[in-house]
Amino acid sequence: MKSENIKIHKILDEAYESANALVGTGQMPDFIPALEDIDPKRISISLTDMSGNTYCAGNYDGKFSIQSISKIILLELAIREVGEETVFSKIGVEPSGTGFNSLFRLELLEKKPANPFINPGAMVSASCIKGRSLEEKYEKFRNLAGELLGNPDISYSKEVCHCEMTTGHRNRALASLLIANGIYDGDPEEYLELYYRGCAFYASTSEVSRFGAILANDGIKPGTETRLLPKHHCELFRSLMATCGMYDSTGKYAVEVGIPAKSGSGGGIIAAARGKAGLAVYSPELDGRGNSVCGMQALKYISEHLNLRTY
Repeated sequence: MKSENIKIHKILDEAYESANALVGTGQMPDFIPALEDIDPKRISISLTDMSGNTYCAGNYDGKFSIQSISKIILLELAIREVGEETVFSKIGVEPSGTGFNSLFRLELLEKKPANPFINPGAMVSASCIKGRSLEEKYEKFRNLAGELLGNPDISYSKEVCHCEMTTGHRNRALASLLIANGIYDGDPEEYLELYYRGCAFYASTSEVSRFGAILANDGIKPGTETRLLPKHHCELFRSLMATCGMYDSTGKYAVEVGIPAKSGSGGGIIAAARGKAGLAVYSPELDGRGNSVCGMQALKYISEHLNLRTY
């Protein structure tokens, strides 16, 4: 076991060096002004194994805005609230083939979002959450996020949320278009803010990798007998991560990495190698499709050298 631990630490350190060589080749997320001034040299890598051990590498051990990684948690909450059948009567399960905030499909091809991991899909998930007020709905979301990320005190950045509420004009258009299409009714501003609060959750890669390990372990928290998610839900989420999790780079990612993953435009990526490990990487520079450049490279290196490919 000790030699295995040494091997994992060595591979993560090497993955960091491989990723660090690409600093400067991506773009900061200037579409979220609150995040564009972060140090682009920050890189963090974490892996949690099926015994619950967490290993880390990189030059940053702080927290980051998890952005669309939260869509997995929001989808789980929506299914708990109204049931899988209702959720997927409003959201599809197909890759979109377009950007995460594209209006094209909703306006010209189909009325409902292609999948839960693009922005309009997450807004529909948010519309399924029950409560007498936004705060009551948010507390449900926060409590579930805290349980799955192992941090009951998790909170969201009001600065990031306000920034996205102020500048996210395309998302506001999507939220309104979903009402026009008859996908939901109610207050689109409330759904939008609930979604943005989840995007503005701050977590470390250690916390995110532990969530990835729960997904990889079919819902049981590694190192314990505690079931946090139904096995079927984990199978569903991993399938969606494999087919839709990296937006319109999902095919390229599948070829190069081969581990179900979900990226966030804050620079984070969660990955779940079934029965093997949960992973999380963070580096804020993005490619043209909203995925972390250095994070993708780190996952590619780890997948190859630790034999974590699952498809």
